[in-house]
Amino acid sequence: MRKLSFFLSVCCLVWLAVTSLQAGEMKIAIVDMQKALSLCKAGKTAKAKLNKKFAKIKRDLEQRQQELDKLKEDLKKQSLMLSLEAQRDKEKEYERKLRDFRDLYQDYKEEMEREQYEAVRPIFQDIQEIAEKIRKKQGYSVVFDKNTSGVVCYDPAIDITEKVIKLYDKEWSNKQKKAK
Repeated sequence: MRKLSFFLSVCCLVWLAVTSLQAGEMKIAIVDMQKALSLCKAGKTAKAKLNKKFAKIKRDLEQRQQELDKLKEDLKKQSLMLSLEAQRDKEKEYERKLRDFRDLYQDYKEEMEREQYEAVRPIFQDIQEIAEKIRKKQGYSVVFDKNTSGVVCYDPAIDITEKVIKLYDKEWSNKQKKAK
């Protein structure tokens, strides 16, 4: 499926290039969406909020992991002193707690991925809108995302990432002032 998608993208780009060359000069720009997301003020703010929340989750998981490690260690130490039935009971308890830990870890992982997506999606959409404004204003025929377009190399002069970040930060700051 990805190969078909990539092939269709390449075909569209070739068609776009040919038709644009026939019509006149084609201006191309590159934007690093990942870099823009990481370096813009809204992206940094969202990342800080997520890191704070994820730190709590990490501490909880580390505490539970330590409890599991202690239980396992106790099981090893007591294995010679316990009856076979008591040893099986301790092993079952450990396995149950290990299963619970794995389930909790998976739940936390899914929660973190969901929250990260929800925090980043509106920022990413806003950055795309800024890239579109710059494309229209400066007359670019097409703007490629550096990370997903399959571009192998390019002239850094066509990279508009910094322009996108500056304009986005300006608009984001204005929204923040109006919200207060």
